[in-house]
Amino acid sequence: MGILFDTSKKIYRRDFEKLLRSIPELSDTERSYIEGVFQDSLRDGLTKYELKKEIERLRNNPNDDIDSFEIKKIKNKLMEKL
Repeated sequence: MGILFDTSKKIYRRDFEKLLRSIPELSDTERSYIEGVFQDSLRDGLTKYELKKEIERLRNNPNDDIDSFEIKKIKNKLMEKL
C-alpha cells in the first residue's frame, strides 16, 4: 500500500523564491503576489497537498493578473521539487 501524500518532501521559502525567479514569464509584481498567496503554506514548508490547494486558489481568483499559462508554469516548476 502506498502513502497517499508523502509529507517528507517540502519546499521552503528560500527554494520557493528561487524557483519563482527561474520563471521568466513572471513579473516582479506577479512574483510578489504569488509569494503572498503561498505565505501561510510556506511557514512549515510547502507540501504537495498544499501546493495543489494554493494552485486551485490561484485558478479560481478572477481578480488577479495571473493567467492560466503562468499558473501552469508555477505548478510544474514547483512539482519538479516535490
